[in-house]
Amino acid sequence: VVKDCATCANDTCSSVGQTCNDPNPSVLSTLDWTCTCPPPYTGVAIANQATCVLDECATTCTGPTCAGTTCSDKNQTCHDPDTSKLSDWTCTCPPPATQSAVTA
Repeated sequence: VVKDCATCANDTCSSVGQTCNDPNPSVLSTLDWTCTCPPPYTGVAIANQATCVLDECATTCTGPTCAGTTCSDKNQTCHDPDTSKLSDWTCTCPPPATQSAVTA
C-alpha cells in the first residue's frame, strides 16, 4: 500500500508549509489526499494546495492570536476587520448593549 502523500503530494503541501493527509491509503484510492493549512490559518483542499485564510474569529482557529469561541461563549459577536493582520479581532455585545473590546 502506497499513500498518495508518500509518493507525490507531500512536497506539494510541505513546500508551502501545509500538511498532507491521505484519508484512504488504498491503492484503489488516489488523488484523495488533502493539504491543510497550519494554525492559526484555516483551509483545506483536495489534491491541491489549500488557500489559507487568517480568520481569527473562526471557531476552528487555534493559536495564540485566535478568538476561537471567546466571543461566542459570552453571547457576543467576533469581528476580524483585516484577515491579513494578527490580533485585531474584537468582541461586540449584542444590541442594545454598545460595548466592545479589542484583543490585547
